[in-house]
Amino acid sequence: MTSSISRNYARAIFELATAAGTRDAVELDLQAAREALHDDREVRMFLGSRLAGRVAKKSLVDAGFAGRIDPQSLTLLHLLVDRGRTGLIGEIAEEFQRLCWLARGVRKVKLSSAFPLDDEETERIRRSLEKQFTAHVELTTEVTPELIGGVVVESEGQEIELSIASALHSLQAGMAQR
Repeated sequence: MTSSISRNYARAIFELATAAGTRDAVELDLQAAREALHDDREVRMFLGSRLAGRVAKKSLVDAGFAGRIDPQSLTLLHLLVDRGRTGLIGEIAEEFQRLCWLARGVRKVKLSSAFPLDDEETERIRRSLEKQFTAHVELTTEVTPELIGGVVVESEGQEIELSIASALHSLQAGMAQR
């Protein structure tokens, strides 16, 4: 789940990068920053430390990225250091990537089913979702036996639940009200 602060940073850099025509470069930069500054535990701890000053933190960022990434990306990283928000780089990169996918007409969808689906069923569901979302759907699937039967589709905060477990819960809630 992305925080509202991370979404705001991601939207701001997305708008700037779109206007400058550097969206693809910034997307790659933010993924690299996520890997280097967020996924590496020691670097993340250093950037989050109150004992290390902003100058030392910016020097670390510059050593890894200055001259190698888009100036807008480097400015964002410096801003995050100044504001003590380097811990948000993972969420910002994730939200920025989501915005890029939407701009390209791609929608990430997670499909949970009670049992494994064959390729034909998965493709039929993907085509149906593309019509519903009017976007190219990149589908990931997982098996969730608790569903008993049916599927659950999740994308962009929306959930479509067509499972037996959901129907049973609804039936149980309806009976409890009587």
